[in-house]
Amino acid sequence: MTLPRRHPPHMPSSGINHVVGQWKGPSDSSTLLAPWMSNFTKDIIPLSCHSHNDYWRPVPLFEALAAGCTGVEADIWLNKKDGSDDLLVGHSLKSLRDDRTLQDLYIKPLITILEYQNNNSAESDGRSSNFNGVFQSSPNATLTLLLDFKSSGSDLWPWVNQELEALRSKGWLTNWSNSTDKINWRPIIVVATGKAPFDLLISNTTYRDIFYDAPLEDIANSKYDESNSYYASVSMSTLGKIWFWKFSSSQLNQIKTQVALANAKGLKARYWDTPALPAIFREYIWGVLVERGVGMLNVDVFPSSLFYPLATRFGQNRLGW
Repeated sequence: MTLPRRHPPHMPSSGINHVVGQWKGPSDSSTLLAPWMSNFTKDIIPLSCHSHNDYWRPVPLFEALAAGCTGVEADIWLNKKDGSDDLLVGHSLKSLRDDRTLQDLYIKPLITILEYQNNNSAESDGRSSNFNGVFQSSPNATLTLLLDFKSSGSDLWPWVNQELEALRSKGWLTNWSNSTDKINWRPIIVVATGKAPFDLLISNTTYRDIFYDAPLEDIANSKYDESNSYYASVSMSTLGKIWFWKFSSSQLNQIKTQVALANAKGLKARYWDTPALPAIFREYIWGVLVERGVGMLNVDVFPSSLFYPLATRFGQNRLGW
């Protein structure tokens, strides 16, 4: 599939671009949101794209939201310093900094955004589902927060639950309830990957608000379903080498089969480690994945051409709402 070549679109005029332009460090992720800008995400169309390694971007979270991506990713680590209960965000131990925490980069700004989007009137009992999400043009759209567990999964698990309590207490976390055996959609869905412990995730058989990133290569396994998983992901390298910048028929069939199996379970298929350069190869890969119905497109760069295939294929996709 060849992506259409058109004039690049104008970026929407929104308050979020002001934040992107003024952001200097993690503390700005919350302070720049006041005073609130009524056009914060005005005219931004939420798209089925996942901001891979989002914390690497010059402005984590906000650049992805400005592009319309409905998924962001943070690699999380335990803080080894005595007396600290903050989870740190970074790709490796050497890259960790005390000011780059999960709270400051993601949770606190998301809480602030949602409080403003809901006029500070969100109920705290978690029973109401009448909430606005982060995108004003599609207030029912869910944002995926993918947490890549880098430290020991069993060690991280209780800390992650603690960090999410502020979102949970507002009723803003998508959850599954055994009493209804269905997903209750909310503005945020948290997905765990990396060293995340699947056994601990499913240990609560009555309620869950953290979902698993199931292995797409093992998606036929009956233990992965909508009650415990949301993404179904795999490295693109598992498809084998892409010769002459073109998928073979067997690779295309493998993608088709994996995506169909994920869709049948209500999960979002995602291929990571997709090429970023050269642009023509990247866009070919994107085009094939979009054409085959992939649930979330893994994105490392935000070129203007990103908007066309996604807006055409997905439109204002509400991601299961």
